[in-house]
Amino acid sequence: MKLKTPNMDMGIFVASLAMLGFGIVLVYSSSFAVAQQKYGGADFFLARQAVRAVLAVVLLVVFANIDYHTWIKYSHVGFGIAVVLLLYVLVAPHSHAIKGAKRWVSLGFISFQASEVARACLILFLARKLSDAGEGIRQWSVLTRQLLIVGAMSGLILLEPNFSTAFVVGLVGISLLFISGASLKHLGMIAAAGLPLAVVGMLGAGYRARRMMAFLNPDDFKGSVGYQVHQALIGLGNGGIFGRGLGQGEQKFFYLPEPHTDFVFSIMGEELGFIGLLAVMVVYGFIVYRGMRIALNAPDKAGQLTAFGFSFMLALYVILHAAVNTGMAPTTGVPLPFLSYGGMSLVFTMCGMGILVNISTQARPNGLGVAAVGRKRRGGRASIHA
Repeated sequence: MKLKTPNMDMGIFVASLAMLGFGIVLVYSSSFAVAQQKYGGADFFLARQAVRAVLAVVLLVVFANIDYHTWIKYSHVGFGIAVVLLLYVLVAPHSHAIKGAKRWVSLGFISFQASEVARACLILFLARKLSDAGEGIRQWSVLTRQLLIVGAMSGLILLEPNFSTAFVVGLVGISLLFISGASLKHLGMIAAAGLPLAVVGMLGAGYRARRMMAFLNPDDFKGSVGYQVHQALIGLGNGGIFGRGLGQGEQKFFYLPEPHTDFVFSIMGEELGFIGLLAVMVVYGFIVYRGMRIALNAPDKAGQLTAFGFSFMLALYVILHAAVNTGMAPTTGVPLPFLSYGGMSLVFTMCGMGILVNISTQARPNGLGVAAVGRKRRGGRASIHA
């Protein structure tokens, strides 16, 4: 299958492939010690990541060639499947549980988190619903219906429990409502009403409360619940400006738990230094920037919202992962897109990039497409015009 070439954003396509390739190298560097100890082979994680990387590239090309309107058209089906999967991992007695969290759907030969399907389906479904709603999103009744969709999805993810993903999904959903033209006053009222619920969700579980205390008083908890962040900061400090060299870091030798998943940013900082981290963050920034430009050039509102949703979600995951690794956010399990081990997470990320590429092939040739004037204000209210 050949890629469509007219107007295709080669920048985001090439950057995604480059990050995927670098991610394979980084997964091996950060995981070989753990793999050797637990599984008797240094390439245990590398082999699995490489296989899924091949699948991710294939799906990137496939999704880049499928008209994104197809996904929008059948997004209600995808949303329904996502809800069923989220319910399945919660109620099925034999659903795949890891470390007390029932998040994974196991098909025997492969496992994936139900929330990975849910977050993509939510973006597509909201893009359709908000595009259909048009200016009606300024009405309280219409806004409430869309909020119920976001709240239901976030709530089911929170019950797994998976607070970080529920937070990201909720924030992306609210952001889509905002750029669609929802009243800032209405959203502010909802935020004020939902804040107590967010606090309860954050502190309701004992382990989350302890993580929050460790975040607020890191020196008092560095030997217990704050141990991971303490070791992550040591790794970043060891790296200095230029790093110790790829593969030469020490924190992955059982000092830092989950070095190849939740704390790969620290491993990268130790081995590549500040300059290496800066270069990687620049590439992330480039991908997000190109994604936002694709949104601006999209031929319709559904395309705008879809491109914005996938771009903004990628940015949130990068920011949150970096914040946890640098002690600027409470400890939580957040993968770094493209670079953390987790093959199916990589696959779903590349599917999102493929959808962005397809939207770019349908961009209007002149100007900034339907969003040339960006967000406009009408009587103090915001809207994107399609």
